[in-house]
Amino acid sequence: MNRQTLLVALGLTVACTAMLSGCAKTVDTRGYLMDEDVITEIRPGVDNRASVLAALGTPTVPGTFDDENWYYVTRTQESWAFFRPDVVDNQVLQVSFDQSGNVKEISRAGMEAAREVSPVGDKTPTRGKELGFFEQIFSNIGRFSGPGPASPGN
Repeated sequence: MNRQTLLVALGLTVACTAMLSGCAKTVDTRGYLMDEDVITEIRPGVDNRASVLAALGTPTVPGTFDDENWYYVTRTQESWAFFRPDVVDNQVLQVSFDQSGNVKEISRAGMEAAREVSPVGDKTPTRGKELGFFEQIFSNIGRFSGPGPASPGN
């Protein structure tokens, strides 16, 4: 094999490696990073809101309709190059409190409890005039014809 063929082969190898490295899978974990050692130390009937807050930190989502549940959420996604990411893992740790603020129960939910939510694509009707592109850009020209900036003597 001559030197020129070897350089071309080496160049193609480097180019292919550079292109394929852009197509590598990206794993992204977001939310609360669960530490099993810390979670197992929380005991129902013994711990309260303050001790859970000190151990686990601020919840990802406090209860929406009451203050008796705290949720710690972790989501792991994988993506390839420019494609939409796929959720590969979703973990929810729920800490429930009784009326006096003591831990009542600790439960978990994983991917099996996840539900796909499809938002409705309808538009909310609004009152008023629909402005076109040029009306939006030029509608304020001449609209503000007041006396200008106030002078210090006024």
